[in-house]
Amino acid sequence: MSVLGGAPATSFVRRQLPVVSIRAASPTDAHAIAHIHVAGWRSAYRGIVPQSHLDQLSVERRENYWASALLNGHPNVRVADSGSGILGWVAFDQCRDADKTSHTGELWAIYLLPEVLGQGIGRELWLRSLNELQQLSFYDVTLWVLAQNARARQFYESAGFIPDPDSARDVAIGGSTLRELRYARNIAA
Repeated sequence: MSVLGGAPATSFVRRQLPVVSIRAASPTDAHAIAHIHVAGWRSAYRGIVPQSHLDQLSVERRENYWASALLNGHPNVRVADSGSGILGWVAFDQCRDADKTSHTGELWAIYLLPEVLGQGIGRELWLRSLNELQQLSFYDVTLWVLAQNARARQFYESAGFIPDPDSARDVAIGGSTLRELRYARNIAA
């Protein structure tokens, strides 16, 4: 779960970015990606998703998923590598929603280590995925985000995404029903 039309990505404020390289993830990155995935959920969804669900998240289960996904090359995954470790990642590919055309991409997720939030790494991951989605000939890009995740919604809105109010849906997570919103923006070059 993540982050048509709207403001250009240049509306982001430039900050001093830690030195990172954005590179394609490899299967050897699966553990780090899984660790960030679990840590990101526990941080971002505290107070939104039931704590019992967050407590039972497993790096090992996530690692198995990501190892398989990275071996299969689906979705595309890029990591922000500081040289001494991975600080975050982004996953993107063709949109999985049945009501979208083959020219619509999807930002599947962006997750960062909680301690590096607000340092511009998420922005760099988004801009890299934007560039690659354009190279893959996608004209639009969508994402899904929990309605209560104000920080993520603000991030996506500053990146030019706008909510698609007709797409809201309920999702069951940890025994609770939560509202999820689809955001979209045009990325035609």
